[in-house]
Amino acid sequence: MLKDQDRGKKILAKLEVDQLPFALNSTNIREFGKDLAQDLNYLFTGIESTALKWCMSTVKKAKVFTVIYHANENGKQIYKEEVSKKIPEYSYKTIASIIDEGTERGYYIALDPMDNKVVDKKIKNIRPSEEVVIAFLNYNIKRIITISKLIKKYKKK
Repeated sequence: MLKDQDRGKKILAKLEVDQLPFALNSTNIREFGKDLAQDLNYLFTGIESTALKWCMSTVKKAKVFTVIYHANENGKQIYKEEVSKKIPEYSYKTIASIIDEGTERGYYIALDPMDNKVVDKKIKNIRPSEEVVIAFLNYNIKRIITISKLIKKYKKK
């Protein structure tokens, strides 16, 4: 038991707890770890939308989705070539096949960019479908609620 307490103190000493909006200590660190594991489980299993499940089903698809989603929310143009440049660890062919499959399934759609500066109509600006945007935002709203509950639970009263 003493070794376990020493181990917990060593771990706690190396955590960046001063960054948290609540206090962690040797008495609540284990329960906090359990709560985080529960949240991590939700992170992987809490996606209810078939579309979002597909977009997040592999690391490759999740990285592609993140680049496309980020460009969409920032009103930027994004094309297969640009996505490929932003994820250099994967080949253009891999990125293109993910985008093509997502488009076939209706999870990605081709829309003109918000600034309408495309002159080459063969190049398609990729955007997430409304269904995917809604599912992603709702999923993250639920995650924020969960994190808020954790903060309330561990916040000093």
